[in-house]
Amino acid sequence: MKKWRYKSLEWIHKVREEDYNETKNLSPRELIEKTRKATEDTVKALGLKIIHTKTLAH
Repeated sequence: MKKWRYKSLEWIHKVREEDYNETKNLSPRELIEKTRKATEDTVKALGLKIIHTKTLAH
């Protein structure tokens, strides 16, 4: 891996490379489902409420 000047950049690029390696063989549908599941898990873990624009009064 290329040497970065800042540790934060090194960390960001390492994480991006790992994510790429884990998802490069997924179909677009599989990637969408993986992302959706991870998002739902994060929302639940943080106790957040999802608000959709469809449910908002304009």
